[in-house]
Amino acid sequence: MRDLQPETSPPACQAVGRRRALQAASLLPLLGSLGACTPQRPLVLAGRPWPGYEPMYLARNLGYLPAQVELREPPSHDAMIDLLKAGQVDGVMLTLDQILRLRDQGTDLTIVLVFDISKGADVLLARPGLSRLAALRGRRIGLVDNALGYLMLSMTLEKAGLRQQDVETRLIDYESHDAAWARGDVDALLTYEPMATKLRKLGARALLSTRELPDTIFDVLAVRPAALLTHGEPLRAALAAHFRALTYLRQNPWDSAYRIATHLEISAEELITSLRGMELPDLIGNQRYLSAQDGDLQRVTNKLSAIMLQAGIIRQPVDSNRLYSGAYLPATPTS
Repeated sequence: MRDLQPETSPPACQAVGRRRALQAASLLPLLGSLGACTPQRPLVLAGRPWPGYEPMYLARNLGYLPAQVELREPPSHDAMIDLLKAGQVDGVMLTLDQILRLRDQGTDLTIVLVFDISKGADVLLARPGLSRLAALRGRRIGLVDNALGYLMLSMTLEKAGLRQQDVETRLIDYESHDAAWARGDVDALLTYEPMATKLRKLGARALLSTRELPDTIFDVLAVRPAALLTHGEPLRAALAAHFRALTYLRQNPWDSAYRIATHLEISAEELITSLRGMELPDLIGNQRYLSAQDGDLQRVTNKLSAIMLQAGIIRQPVDSNRLYSGAYLPATPTS
């Protein structure tokens, strides 16, 4: 992994932070306080359109997000990963399985926030004539060419009692799912919100969703360890803004929906429907997931690691060392 290049004249507090980090690498979650000085450039976080990430963007819309934090929206998943590996973004909004795959490939990341847990927002949609999973034999299944797509395919085939050679897979960019469906390129499609709502309007019907696959698809914010050292305070402020916006969303659902829907380019009604398919954990929930003492995310990771190993998505068992940290969460709920 290529680390962020330092500014031409790094502030003294950053240099001290790096030296102390080398002396206490095993205590990385505690080192965020070393970045207390205001950094010369903002903390850059990147994400793709997904309802579960929207409280962070809602925080920006409401003016909660600090000036030291910049949100970017790369044109594609691959573009976002390229920016991450090039050191041009500090953190990414991705599913847990995608983070595990990146770490397996050598990109070091630490999870600092759980955005959501899919409870139906990730789905297998099929043509009206296909009413059973077993009917997928010999059919064309579309999926995104990433860890999430292959994970959903693996779990779908397991539920259907099929092997990969029993179906024909088509790799389709998420942004092209509706066009591929309209052309008749596939018989079934592994997709997620808000695209799933659009496809239902075209006649697609759900055969399987994460309601039947609980605790497998988690969306998280993962940050490069170098950024934890240099931008600890902006990160804390960003997470506080996220929870403040999440509270606003729950107290003002329709106002929030209209703000978010504009960003996602869907209707407010579609946004509300999308959010019903996921759980958005609050601060207490995140503390539970990210706890260093037998946190829930550790249990989920062990389960997911076994599935991904069996499916050949990762090459070796997940090393949970520095995988996640709750050190950057607010100490108390924000309002």
